[in-house]
Amino acid sequence: MTWMLKYITAALLTLALFTSFAIADTHRDLTFSGFARVVGGQLSTSEASYANYDNSWSFSEDSLIALQADYAINSQFSISAQGILHTGADRDSGLDWLYLTYQPSSSWQFNVGRLRLPVLKYSDVIDVGFSYPWLNAPEQVYSRRLFYSGYEGLNVRHKTQFKNVGLEIEGYWGDFDGELFSGQDAFDVDINDIYGAVLSLTYDGFHFRSSFMRVTEVVDNSVLIDQLVEGLTSAGFEELAAKFRLDDGVSVYEFGAGYTSLDWFVSAELMSVDSDLDVLSGIKSYYLTLGRYYNSLLFHATISRSRQDENSIENTIPLGVSPLLDLLSTSVDSINALFPTDDLDSLTFGVRWDYSTSLAFKTEVSFLKGKEDKTSLFYVPPTNADFDRRASLYQVGVEWVF
Repeated sequence: MTWMLKYITAALLTLALFTSFAIADTHRDLTFSGFARVVGGQLSTSEASYANYDNSWSFSEDSLIALQADYAINSQFSISAQGILHTGADRDSGLDWLYLTYQPSSSWQFNVGRLRLPVLKYSDVIDVGFSYPWLNAPEQVYSRRLFYSGYEGLNVRHKTQFKNVGLEIEGYWGDFDGELFSGQDAFDVDINDIYGAVLSLTYDGFHFRSSFMRVTEVVDNSVLIDQLVEGLTSAGFEELAAKFRLDDGVSVYEFGAGYTSLDWFVSAELMSVDSDLDVLSGIKSYYLTLGRYYNSLLFHATISRSRQDENSIENTIPLGVSPLLDLLSTSVDSINALFPTDDLDSLTFGVRWDYSTSLAFKTEVSFLKGKEDKTSLFYVPPTNADFDRRASLYQVGVEWVF
């Protein structure tokens, strides 16, 4: 399906550009906008890293700058492209968005091209730190290994208003080819037939959101896992080999709610991941944020939690029988350790100062408490296996839009 979407997208964009130049008397407009952030952080321990921060100050993990161009072909068609420059190691710089929009009315909108998966409330604007209170959205819900990626496909949105009740429905479908990260390790995957829906409801200051995403197939392209599966199959451990095949589906469910007034706000999201894959099943996470405005200052506090069922793959290979089986057993343990078990509680306090309508300064401290026998979103080197999964993360940053 990926190749088909790429050809459809290229054809539609080419057609749109041709049409825009061919119709000389059509009003056209080209606008530019952008956003940037400089974020620094330090972890209180030298025994591990968290979100790529360690015990020395770093401004490279979350800092970025982006420029977006929007080209209005006519009153109904437009093209949008966004280029982004990341300083973090986990994400590539380059063209992040490229899509054609068809908006026949104020109620309907159709997009096709490279888009962002709208699974969570801030998925579309996760890079635009100016749009949310924190320096980083809660990691337990906005996992960097799941929701920082775009997809190639299409979506449709419909908005309607019933007096003071606003309703928006969104559906999408597409594919993703790229890398997913687990700790310090990257997996090259093809995620096929992604589809989902979002329902949003607003009433006065209240807002509610519910979404569903289904991935029908995850294909892992890493040679390491392929070699392990092949070795296990050849040695007769077919059942164990099947547990390492990333070729099944994943379902993600989200519900969010909140209330905003002139003086304060409260917001929460809950997420559940269900999967045929042992290593991605039974993930449940949430956050709850409470904020209070004082003139241009915002004081906020967030509690977050993630829990995952015990999905460690049992190593059934006997040791001491032969060197080959010993090697397979060691490989099973090594690769099994790459998959996360992200049980983590956190408490974050932050202050945001809106210096102007386009510039904000932020500072935060997060107290992290994970389970000692799990990864808990930390990366712990083998030499520090006794690390108790407790640390504090200090961050400062500046966000602006232009």
